[in-house]
Amino acid sequence: MTTSRPRGRRPGRADTRSEILTAALALFSEVGYEKVSLRAIARAADVDPALIHHYFDSKPELFAEAVLALPVGDPAEVVAQILDGPVSGVGERAVEFLLATWELPTARERFTAMLRAAVGEPGAQRPLSEFLAKEIYTKVAESLGHPNAKQRGQLAVTLILGFALGRDVLQLPTLARLSRAQLTAALGRTMQVYLADQW
Repeated sequence: MTTSRPRGRRPGRADTRSEILTAALALFSEVGYEKVSLRAIARAADVDPALIHHYFDSKPELFAEAVLALPVGDPAEVVAQILDGPVSGVGERAVEFLLATWELPTARERFTAMLRAAVGEPGAQRPLSEFLAKEIYTKVAESLGHPNAKQRGQLAVTLILGFALGRDVLQLPTLARLSRAQLTAALGRTMQVYLADQW
């Protein structure tokens, strides 16, 4: 007679949530954002798949915490924050989100390592760009009614990750000296075109 695996926190595994996050980070980095399933993460963490849903509502939420270490639980909240205000300010708010995230503890180190891998290793996966394009920027453009939202989302990613590549990987000195307010204003104008303006 077989018995099903118990649900909930398992005896002898004091921090199942951390084990899930560790397995998720490894899989997202190895396979990419699009191809990873919650069931695969459960297998890698050696937990019942139901435990994933016990701790995380969705794959975007799990990615946001495992890879981005976002302080919000659901990336939809980030989209809502970007859209909260005049449409004329969407570009600056979208840039501000990434710049603020970059300043979280260990975030810049983690993002920079992922960027280095993406540009320096043949066949490296690009989970960060996939996630930002699909779950953040494309959804902002969709919410504003643009039929070419996917294209806009990918352009938005090239802007923000191109900046990060220049500042944190290539270490261009002028970019390193710009304040967060200066960067938000400068990058925000182009981001506004990509996400909000008609073209």
